[in-house]
Amino acid sequence: MMEKVIEKQKLTNQQCHFSEDYEYIMDSDGNQVFLDDPRIAHVLPEARDTYGSRLVLDLYKNHNINLRIAPRTDASIIQYGRKACSGRECLATVALVGAVVKDISEDRSEDEITIYRAPIDQHGPCQNGGWPVLWDSISRRLNAKNTINYIAPNYKNKFLGLPREIIAQESIFFLIGNYLQEARNSLYCIAEDKDSAMESFENITDEFIEAMKEGKYLPRVGLIKWAREISKIPRKTTIQQAPKIIVIGGLNLMFDYYPIEQFFLSKEVVPKIVDFMETISLILSEPSLRFGFKKGLIHPEQQLNVDLINEMELSDDEIKEAEKAKRSLAKISIIETQIKSFRKAMKKAGLLFDSGTEFKDILVKGHEFMTLNSCTETTVIIGRYLDSIQNTEYDGVVNLGSFNCQPAMNSQAIIRPLANRSEIPYAAVDCEGPWLTSNQQRLLETIAIQAIRLRNEKNKASL
Repeated sequence: MMEKVIEKQKLTNQQCHFSEDYEYIMDSDGNQVFLDDPRIAHVLPEARDTYGSRLVLDLYKNHNINLRIAPRTDASIIQYGRKACSGRECLATVALVGAVVKDISEDRSEDEITIYRAPIDQHGPCQNGGWPVLWDSISRRLNAKNTINYIAPNYKNKFLGLPREIIAQESIFFLIGNYLQEARNSLYCIAEDKDSAMESFENITDEFIEAMKEGKYLPRVGLIKWAREISKIPRKTTIQQAPKIIVIGGLNLMFDYYPIEQFFLSKEVVPKIVDFMETISLILSEPSLRFGFKKGLIHPEQQLNVDLINEMELSDDEIKEAEKAKRSLAKISIIETQIKSFRKAMKKAGLLFDSGTEFKDILVKGHEFMTLNSCTETTVIIGRYLDSIQNTEYDGVVNLGSFNCQPAMNSQAIIRPLANRSEIPYAAVDCEGPWLTSNQQRLLETIAIQAIRLRNEKNKASL
């Protein structure tokens, strides 16, 4: 099967591509295919949480648009990825490529025109900055007819023919899905009766997802109703008194956090996985960061200040750059407004606990140790670590990365001396996939014991 998918011989299938005006697709046989054609399918190759995926799949189905979302990264996806990669790529690259190859091998239909979407669209120091070139090479190796690889919907490409409200709603639903998962993790650890509580949680959440599918409520109204019902599930303690750890690490987290989440749940330590939206916010901030640096602004407080941009005297060539920078800041502001709104709506459930620190503040904290002008995730990871140990919510921090991810390795080097001066337990864990070695399990066992002990001390001190 794999030999049929990955061709190392001469390219025989002309690549499918969008027209220059993004009004139609030229298929591999040279035919025009308009963007409402039922043969077109969109595929998100990055793994997403279960609840968010269900909401987004329903959203696309309601608009009669074909969508598939990659399953959680596992050994089979990594193996598929290694068939098409050199072995030097980071985990995120291998997992994305593997999900695409797996989809081509197992899921797409024969007459389908498949658009494999890019999770981010960035040009920067991380390996993902080179993904457009990498995907051009991999597309030739895959030699798959009627596929378009690595393209992100945006203003320039007219959002690939998708309604703009779908793109906006997609982000909202993935955001909500992340908070539903956070709430589930909390309830699992503090429920009076786990089996009964989980059954009730899933039933209530199913009702919420079904209501969203049928358009009964706006998301915030639906979440208020959801929270009211969830709050009735009996608990043995409050989320404030339960031990909690945060798992940081940037884009890598999407592909390898599952065993760590499950490990801490088994110890009744509540795990909070940093949301992918934090990485998205970094990518969105890039136009503003680069424009600010060009104009002599070197600190994130200045670069992310739209008032400073409005006060600048600009040449005709700089006006477009400034407008792009302001649009990027507006998008971040919208995301943060949504975050506050949804978390407030879910507050009555008594299961969410993260401090909700604004993204700019995370960048400011990280910038003290790693300049943000390099446009790297290292700054965000460090900032998130500092925010976590400065607040009282968390009793431990796990920095999860992959050994060949440069931003992750840089963050570990910078955080280590900071962690040595902190009382908050900290561990850096390098994964080649969603699995843990025996030594890593022992390390996490130590973090769990320390987190429980620290939380007990905090609880006693608060009496």
